[in-house]
Amino acid sequence: MIKVGILLSGCGFYDGSDVAEAVLSALAVERSGARAVHIAPEMPQMHTVDHLTGAESEGVERQVLGESARVARRVRSLTEQWSGELGALIIPGGHGAVKNLMTHFAQLGETRELVPQVKDLLADLTGRKAPIGSISLGHTVVQTFFGEPLSEEDMRMASSDIVVDEARRLVFTPGFLTGATLPEVAAGIDKMVQALLSLPGRELHVMPR
Repeated sequence: MIKVGILLSGCGFYDGSDVAEAVLSALAVERSGARAVHIAPEMPQMHTVDHLTGAESEGVERQVLGESARVARRVRSLTEQWSGELGALIIPGGHGAVKNLMTHFAQLGETRELVPQVKDLLADLTGRKAPIGSISLGHTVVQTFFGEPLSEEDMRMASSDIVVDEARRLVFTPGFLTGATLPEVAAGIDKMVQALLSLPGRELHVMPR
């Protein structure tokens, strides 16, 4: 069975992973016959946001791994991840993708960088030519890894559409970046997962059940 990592960045759109995008990803992976493996870095969040008001919660510190455990029943720390285990990876969106999985996002004069744990994970996957899927702001993590500039092209796509980069084994769908309803976002994520698991010449690592 193929193990597909789902890289979480906390819980909640404002300061972690978008819960709907993360759950829809796991559902699409499991329905495809693969196994979803939830992973997250073990580190403090950039900050904590009250999701009812959208305001930052002063003096409240939360951990990315602990908050990610609110999304899935079992989440593994990236420090426990071993090279070659995952056959593919999905990075859901939510502001935590750019706040917690990288540094210096949208800071003038600063170069955005992935946190070391995330950089090492993507280096392992790309080194083995394992496919990587991204949703919404999760795409920024992939662009940062490859040193690409950000663009507005993602905002021009329908949420049910995908973009496939066969050469680098990358798949993207905009999710709630452009979508407004669960069905249309789910349609894009389903397409993304199917493309991720059927890239030509893929080298997916199969693990025992």
